[in-house]
Amino acid sequence: MSASVSVFLISVASLLMVGAIGEMIFSRTRIPAPLWLILIGASLRISGLVDGTALAAITPYFAAITLIIVLFDGGSRIRLSGLAKGSGRSALLATATFFTTMLAVALFSVGIAALGVLREWSFVHGLMLGSIVGGTSSLLIAPSLGLAGIHGRIRSLLTFEASITDALCAVFTIAFVDVLASGSAGAGATLWTLATNFGIAVGLGGLLGWGWIPALRLLRGSSYGYPCTLAALMLLYVLVDVAGGSPAMGVLAFSLVVGNARSFTLWLHDLSPENASAAIQLDSDAQAVHSQIRFIVKSLFFAFLGLMMSPPWSLLVMGAVLGIILLLARIPAVFVGLRGAALGPREVSLAYISMPRGMAAGALATLPLLAGVSGSESVPSLVFAAVTMSIILFTIGFSRAYGDGPLAAAENAENAENAENAENAENAENAEMAENAEAVATGETTEVASAEVAEAAIAAKVGETVKVAEAEQGKLAEGGPREVEPAGVPTLTPTPGEGGGAGGDGAAGEAGAR
Repeated sequence: MSASVSVFLISVASLLMVGAIGEMIFSRTRIPAPLWLILIGASLRISGLVDGTALAAITPYFAAITLIIVLFDGGSRIRLSGLAKGSGRSALLATATFFTTMLAVALFSVGIAALGVLREWSFVHGLMLGSIVGGTSSLLIAPSLGLAGIHGRIRSLLTFEASITDALCAVFTIAFVDVLASGSAGAGATLWTLATNFGIAVGLGGLLGWGWIPALRLLRGSSYGYPCTLAALMLLYVLVDVAGGSPAMGVLAFSLVVGNARSFTLWLHDLSPENASAAIQLDSDAQAVHSQIRFIVKSLFFAFLGLMMSPPWSLLVMGAVLGIILLLARIPAVFVGLRGAALGPREVSLAYISMPRGMAAGALATLPLLAGVSGSESVPSLVFAAVTMSIILFTIGFSRAYGDGPLAAAENAENAENAENAENAENAENAEMAENAEAVATGETTEVASAEVAEAAIAAKVGETVKVAEAEQGKLAEGGPREVEPAGVPTLTPTPGEGGGAGGDGAAGEAGAR
């Protein structure tokens, strides 16, 4: 095995390990894994271990695969029913962020073009650059919030915003690239070019996506569901390009249809939400495989991004300044998008700094150069530097908004748990005190009741005694007065022999006396 193959395998293995370790320790370090990968890529380029000419040769292939993965991931996450019913706040935040950023970046690029940093640059070029970096990264926001244990409404808002802006970035970047590549001068020719490219892309992508829904039923539970879907996306990319449409737009249309297959199935067969199990959608196995493929592509892409950052240094410096512009442009957009959303100060602060750019911006940055747009040679370096700065700002702001120090999440959770336990203890104590008071009150009532019963019994006894005494008095009144004999004095009753007559009373008395 040659030395170059050994270096390649060691580099890929190192990148995958760094990506996995970075994801695992993010909850403690608050440093996203892509930042480590970018630093490793830049170190490989500076050390000379990787040749820049070799990277230029593989850029079109790697960019196409990355764009397919990113657009499929973002498009399949968007729920059209959610846009219509429950995600208006996220849609408002996404559109405000995208258009504010696009305008601010366009003005900034025209300014640095006047300084000679950018050549052959126009305001349309600036709008194209603003479209490339106009949205946050769904592949960074969602995993970062999940690993940090952030849940609730703010997570849904930021995740859905990132998915919508991924789609907006693709749509508007492709539109401006087509306009600049075709050289259309008039408004009518520009609109005709956009309508043709978008019509072909949306028509073929939507048609193939609709036809792929029955295929999902056949592939349900199969381990080949995701490989077949990925193959269909690659074939669609080529088909739309050959037909003269926008390949990225075709992939996005396919992803929207397939991602909403469940809703389309319920609507087409007039099923109720209770029968959702009968609906067709990407099963859990396909989603698990997609997450692994996404991780591999993400790890390699951010290292590739670091490798591609090279002189001229003026572009890298301006790209870093552009990353700061992205943060400043987000402040009024978040203020407008979250006005009246009833979120806490900490959640609003998190929304302000949730502005990292990622794979979508990096992949879209290669489209102008591949399409032959004049003046686009400096776009990749400018965008790659801006993406790196945005991730650095996100890392700093995330640590400050979510807590000071690496263990802030655990500390906040512990504090919340302690507060909850204290509140429960206080409630239990209050309940116990109330129960005791009630028991005391019940005991006092019982004692009072017992005293009343005893008093009533005494009164009844006295009443009976009085009645008995009255009855005795009544009997005495009827029978006349009766002498009461003194206790202990015997009563002598005379017998006939002792004094039968008058004459013998004296003799008998004497005899009896004797």
